[in-house]
Amino acid sequence: MSPGAKKLIPALTDGVVTSIFYSSCLGWICEFKSDEHGIYIGHSHLYCNKHDSINCDGSGHEDGSTCMKNLKVGDRVKAGQPVGRTGNSGTCSRGAHLHLTFAKKSDPRYAKTFDPEKFIDQKLKKQAETEATESVQKPEQTKPDVTTPEKAPKPPKSVLRALEVIMKWFGK
Repeated sequence: MSPGAKKLIPALTDGVVTSIFYSSCLGWICEFKSDEHGIYIGHSHLYCNKHDSINCDGSGHEDGSTCMKNLKVGDRVKAGQPVGRTGNSGTCSRGAHLHLTFAKKSDPRYAKTFDPEKFIDQKLKKQAETEATESVQKPEQTKPDVTTPEKAPKPPKSVLRALEVIMKWFGK
């Protein structure tokens, strides 16, 4: 699903821009490393600000310029801050969209990527296990007046923030 060509893409979490480059297949890529888990998040097929085109083929950047207008390698990004615009750059793209990659190593062309949903589920499970082992045992009640269901563990704030940014991006 794509919100449309040239739509601003918000950062999912705080981090540092590690690379901005052109790949013949993935087009313009902006990658950053998240602060909290050190995960590399790649945004591919980006719009080219230099040529004002969603279909930049990487040519015309021999001067070292990139498609990015306001970001450079080493810049810090905050969750929600724009990190690019949806485009159609690269030979493996068939329309304006955003291709996100999540990996433990840099460079979405070669790093082994993983499903972010599984990562979030794993973190929630680990948090629940930690809270269960750290909780203090309460004495049993002899006559409970009301039985209430146990509350589910709250997801980490970073996960909630990332989901909030994604939902805003899709206009929901």
